[in-house]
Amino acid sequence: MKLPIHGGRCLAFAAALVALPAGFGAWRARPADQPPRPEEAGATKAVRPPWTTSRVKGSPDPPSPFKVVRAFPNVNFEHPLLMARPPGSDRLFVGEQAGILYSFINRPDAKAELFFDLRKEIKTLRQLPGAKEVEAVYGLAFHPDFQKNRQCFVCYTIRGDNPEHLADGTRVSRFTVTKTDPPRIEPASEEVVLSFLQGGHNGGDIHFGPDGMLYISTGDAASPNPPDPFDTGQDISDLLSSILRIDVDRRDPGRNYAVPKDNPFVGRKGARPEVWAYGFRNPWRMSFDSQTGELFVGDVGWELWESVHRVEKGGNYGWSAMEGPQPIKPHKVGPTPIRPALIELPHSIACSVTGGRVYHGKRFPELRGAYIFGDWETRRLWAARFEGDRTKEMPEITRPSVRIVAFGEDKDGELYFLDYDGGTVHTLARNDAALANSAFPTRLSETGLFTSVKDHTPAAGVVPFKVNGRQWLDSATAEHWAAFPGTSASTLHTEARPIPGMVYWHSFRIHFPNDAVLLRTLSLAGRHVETQLLHYDGVDWRGYTFAWRDDQADADLVPAEGAEKEVRDADGKGTRLWQFLSRTQCLLCHNNQSEYALAFLPEQLNRPGADGRNQLVSLTEGGYIRRVGKDDKPLPPFDAASAAREPRVGDPADAAQPLEARARGYLHANCGHCHFEHGGGTVALRLQFSVPSAEMKAIGARPTRGDFGLPDAYIIKPGEPWASTLYYRMAKFGRDRMPHVGAERPDEAGLQLIEEWITGMAGAPGKTGSLPVEPPDKQLADPKTATCAARQLGRGALKPAEREALLAAAAKLPAGTIRDLFEGYLPQPDPAARKLGSSPRPRTILALKGDADRGEKLFWSKDLNCGSCHMIGARGTAIGPDLSTIGKLRGREDLLESILEPSRRIEPKYAAYVAQTADGRSLTGLLVRRDERVVVLRDAQNQEVILAAKDVEVLQPSRLSLMPAGQLAGLTAQQAADLLEYLANRK
Repeated sequence: MKLPIHGGRCLAFAAALVALPAGFGAWRARPADQPPRPEEAGATKAVRPPWTTSRVKGSPDPPSPFKVVRAFPNVNFEHPLLMARPPGSDRLFVGEQAGILYSFINRPDAKAELFFDLRKEIKTLRQLPGAKEVEAVYGLAFHPDFQKNRQCFVCYTIRGDNPEHLADGTRVSRFTVTKTDPPRIEPASEEVVLSFLQGGHNGGDIHFGPDGMLYISTGDAASPNPPDPFDTGQDISDLLSSILRIDVDRRDPGRNYAVPKDNPFVGRKGARPEVWAYGFRNPWRMSFDSQTGELFVGDVGWELWESVHRVEKGGNYGWSAMEGPQPIKPHKVGPTPIRPALIELPHSIACSVTGGRVYHGKRFPELRGAYIFGDWETRRLWAARFEGDRTKEMPEITRPSVRIVAFGEDKDGELYFLDYDGGTVHTLARNDAALANSAFPTRLSETGLFTSVKDHTPAAGVVPFKVNGRQWLDSATAEHWAAFPGTSASTLHTEARPIPGMVYWHSFRIHFPNDAVLLRTLSLAGRHVETQLLHYDGVDWRGYTFAWRDDQADADLVPAEGAEKEVRDADGKGTRLWQFLSRTQCLLCHNNQSEYALAFLPEQLNRPGADGRNQLVSLTEGGYIRRVGKDDKPLPPFDAASAAREPRVGDPADAAQPLEARARGYLHANCGHCHFEHGGGTVALRLQFSVPSAEMKAIGARPTRGDFGLPDAYIIKPGEPWASTLYYRMAKFGRDRMPHVGAERPDEAGLQLIEEWITGMAGAPGKTGSLPVEPPDKQLADPKTATCAARQLGRGALKPAEREALLAAAAKLPAGTIRDLFEGYLPQPDPAARKLGSSPRPRTILALKGDADRGEKLFWSKDLNCGSCHMIGARGTAIGPDLSTIGKLRGREDLLESILEPSRRIEPKYAAYVAQTADGRSLTGLLVRRDERVVVLRDAQNQEVILAAKDVEVLQPSRLSLMPAGQLAGLTAQQAADLLEYLANRK
């Protein structure tokens, strides 16, 4: 079925996470039977002032150009999944998930009429061993010659007698339709055409292409975790994770269909010839452009990315070697190169894509030729246009409203879509609302959150709170408040439950009132830098940032794309470049998987507040939190005893708490919002404080995303922090450091805490290492001693002469594991002369005006050596793409992305192949020729490597580009802008 589970990550209010199971034995500061503190026992009920000054309503963005309207008021279904139409007919067909098909005439007063009830009318169920009942219907397609032959095809699934996947439990069957009014399927006419494994991701969409062939989508037949357990995504020896193409008008021996002779894998040893394309996880809704014949498929992602593909013959679309640009099982790649998605949607804006249709109707000329598609979970709707294999634009055209599960169109090309929750059919209408929400505050002083912004005095009804686990923010301090309109309150449930209107599998313990605001102000050296707002508009949470002015009198709303600013550093001496994250980046962490409100959750609030009282007690007594039991009946406010029974995140700064509780609290706040089930971390790490240590999948676990050359590396190696990649990622600068959003510098207190925790796992006291008495170059020759030296440097434990000698030695190191421990401590040049290093900021480069003449010199310079792989005009070498007219094909942002991340999108004809030979060699290059005698590769030096075919044991596409990453690391931002300008002018 559809309905996958997803997640994301982000900079946020100090992180806290998922609802906790009853009886969880987390560390508690005081046993439940211990008497409460005197200040709690004698507390009287507080009187809450209302918050009446709020102006945080709506959005600063212009309203959408369209709105969603009901198309057929008298038509209603129970969880509809599909919509179809016979060729030449104006009758529309809808299928309910449970297995009932209906039809209705395309007119406003239409009423639904039964077409087929699979639950009651299927006659062939018992022909399948182990079959119990019809589970769901996924696809319906009418034969191109339907008006004559009356044939339709239905894809449905069968549930077995036991919970295991049922072999051949997904069917595509042929039926005959009566000529009655309304039409009905003749149950006895069923002929099972094709079947495959039934499972969690079935796919099941079916459409006839312009060539008259039937196309069938299949998923990986599994639940979300672990990803692709059958390893079928890159395997073409079965029918799963594919788009199949069959001929239903002919029959091969032993089949109720024929395999078209021009299918891409016909004759390939071990391949299923029905496969037209492969590498899909859960392809949810596909369609053919009625004018161009192009096939578009929406593929539901796993942890980080949703995808839309324009599918071509023999295409490999990545799963499960990749999820969008993110590697998942990169060692398993199919026989053809992975093609990049046409559209990649991060889970900050989409979580369950629903493939759409190219619009060719007449009502909205401005939408003609646009691919209209949506997201089932976030309820968004976009109109995408393309140039070649790139997305030119993708505006959101309506406000999130209905849960779009399928699209359809009438004979005039007008668009319809189904709401899974409401069971209704909808279409678009123009939105005549005002051009912008002029009332949305653009200054912090306009929000109604403060009576005095300059003094940072909150308005009446805006309540401060503290958190147990605080996030490391490069030495910035944080203050937190919550604001609920009037005297409304958040609702804390005893057991987590779905929020009305949201998907049923995301459960939340705490539900918020409409227009609730959570805010946090970050300060450096006693000066406010930014105030972050998280606003719940009744449908979605939205993140906003206000950047403080230099005079500290007010703060201004940051643009949606984010911004940067030089600010005074935490030591009050120098300055640093501060990043204000985009609104999309805010939602990387504040998402449905992490309960959105990372700080205002019971496990974070369960601690003394500024007045010394437990915050769960004071907030429930004061009316800011309302408790509700399992039976939905109100519960009394917390008292000391009931609050003590609630789990709490360990406080890393409280030395009185157990070491493990403090370390786990630190990881929870800084890493847990990403590294948990469906959190978007793409690895199996589970770092929330509620997960038992044995189930973290970190202690004694080998890293799957690189070991950085650490000796005998583990994610956490008991007793050896210097051999633990988790510790190393926290300690390093630049790319691959963690946390990777919101912090760029090591947290010395956090590192010492984790170091002591890991060291203590071996039974030895958790104490920091000492610096060997050796020359600096000797110390930096080994990861263990280098790590020790870096920490003493970071903690200020070295004498000035020792510090200077160590930095001088570190400055001579080549880029790599050990230098990355010191990069941020090395003397920094003037901002204009700073090198980009391993973590360039695209926004900074794009904001600069480049000089094409200087860029040309850089392109052809020996340092960059771009001409050794690329042609411009008659100059250069033709290994990679010809760049003579690259500026005509790609915009500046697109060009910069391809330089900074060359492996993110690789055109299939430039995909590198890896050949492994019988004598143990591994060679990489472009595939020039492959036949029964030889395999010929062209390497990065433009040399042909000829191998005897009999000596090649493995030949598979690589997910990495021949162009190395980090090409611009040695350039300044201005130099990068110059190079970009040169390329952008190649037209």
